[in-house]
Amino acid sequence: MLVITIIHKIIAVLNTYNTARKKNSLTKFETLIFGLMIVFTIGAIILFFIDKRYFEMIYNRHGGFIGYFTVLLLLVIFLVSAVYIVRLSRYRSIQFCVVLILTGIASLFFIAEKMSSLPDLFHLSTHSLFKANTAILGANANGIIKINETGKIVLYWILIAASAFYFLILPFIYRSNFRAKRFIDRIGIPIPHRNHVIAIIILTILIMLFSAVNESEVLWLNLSAIFLLILLCPENIGVFRR
Repeated sequence: MLVITIIHKIIAVLNTYNTARKKNSLTKFETLIFGLMIVFTIGAIILFFIDKRYFEMIYNRHGGFIGYFTVLLLLVIFLVSAVYIVRLSRYRSIQFCVVLILTGIASLFFIAEKMSSLPDLFHLSTHSLFKANTAILGANANGIIKINETGKIVLYWILIAASAFYFLILPFIYRSNFRAKRFIDRIGIPIPHRNHVIAIIILTILIMLFSAVNESEVLWLNLSAIFLLILLCPENIGVFRR
């Protein structure tokens, strides 16, 4: 009887710390975003083979109109990070807030980088400012960090390894190790859900099969959408709810 009582208490404790998503099915927002991703990606592949001139006009990584959608997604990532900080800073650890702050800073950096290469459709005075700031940052970065071709290859594979760890290994560790789960939840790392992992695998396959995806804005648009979904609907969604 004592053993059974202890087991019940352990189960009760574990249940009180259940921060995982209750359902594996897609949320309505995920369905919408994944649907748009499919439409944009299929459209890019078809247009690439039909009319490359229009493809370059719309999907070009350095000036295509679709880049504005990427900027919009990055802006939403920044806003979501800011909302999380405002709502949860009193209830979560400092590390939790630092992760969200870094997420917001990274999104702003990519917004500035993207805006500098987009066409000035709205004739904004800030557009030239983005171009100037990006050029200055790029020059400073090149002056501070000089990476040869070998270094770039090494950095490329490090990023691939880090991405593989984040999408394939970290979710498994999170689900199988309770101590790791507690640590990850405490520092606020959003864990990719199974749906997000499937999406990144499909995107990787498309990158290898179609240059229209790999060399266009479609890649960054899809990556931004996936990371937005991870931030909004992660595996450990309970940690990001008060």
